[in-house]
Amino acid sequence: MKRLLSGIILILLIMALSHTSQARVTGVCSGCHTMHNSQAGDYMAQTLTSGPWAFSDDTTPNPSLLLYSCVGCHTNLSTTTKTEDNVPIVFNVADPVNPLAGGNFHYLIADGQGDASGHNVVGIIGADSNFSGYIPGSTTTYSGNQVTCAGEDGCHGDTTAGNDELAGIKTAHHTNDTGGITGDPVGLSYRFLDGILGTEDDDWEQDNDNTSHNEYKGAASPGTDTISSLCAKCHGDFHSSTEVGSSSPWLKHPTDRELKDSGEYADYTTYSMTAPVARPNLAALPETPDIVRPGTDVIMCLSCHRAHGSPYYKMTRWDNTADMSGCVVCHTSKN
Repeated sequence: MKRLLSGIILILLIMALSHTSQARVTGVCSGCHTMHNSQAGDYMAQTLTSGPWAFSDDTTPNPSLLLYSCVGCHTNLSTTTKTEDNVPIVFNVADPVNPLAGGNFHYLIADGQGDASGHNVVGIIGADSNFSGYIPGSTTTYSGNQVTCAGEDGCHGDTTAGNDELAGIKTAHHTNDTGGITGDPVGLSYRFLDGILGTEDDDWEQDNDNTSHNEYKGAASPGTDTISSLCAKCHGDFHSSTEVGSSSPWLKHPTDRELKDSGEYADYTTYSMTAPVARPNLAALPETPDIVRPGTDVIMCLSCHRAHGSPYYKMTRWDNTADMSGCVVCHTSKN
């Protein structure tokens, strides 16, 4: 009886831990790696090419014995945004069905979209032609390298690892994160965003449901472990007190600031997937995920933008050139 009870407890524990772990890779090694880039006379490594978009055999082995690049692994030529092996897709060649929380790089290549619809990541599209050597929201000039997924010129992984995606993301996919996200090392950072805190929705918000969603770390004043502080590593002028201000009237839209609990803002009490909020304390979340607490919860960059790309100008979560549907989530009296 004791053995049976112990077995049941062990199974429940494994189920609970697997529910909290989304970033760690599971499954057989050959799902991502090839020993010799050779199988039955065929090359195993794959290259993603455009015009038309397709995967083709790569005669040159990839570093770390990988089958795909970062972009290649998280690409789908069709519309699905999550593979059968539970790999999140951030670039669909076809118009994505139910894009994930970060949006989708598809909109960079979609007809009528282009550069203003996403981050111009290497392997998907060329550098943004609208900016002449500087980063929007910053006086910092480009290093000469286009933005990548990881490393010095990317968002994910160790940004001190030089201009090498794999060096930046090294060991992260294999880090045991069942103990929770702590921000150190990269493998224990939210979505491998070095030092950033948050918790992940089981389906990366594929169902777009406000009762089950990502939780992002925010702060009442600019911090170093918030999702907005990550954006500020490149777009610092949109985050600093000098550029933004510290109270109304704001110079630029506030970010990493509390949602006020008075006036029009006090009515934003039900979590919106159109304009979500961050939380100052991930250990003290609301009783249910669909609650917003004015005076406690925080405005963040992702309240208005998608991280990867969206169908709308400047990667916004709604078409702010045509309607106010996202603005009035917080500014309720403006509806």
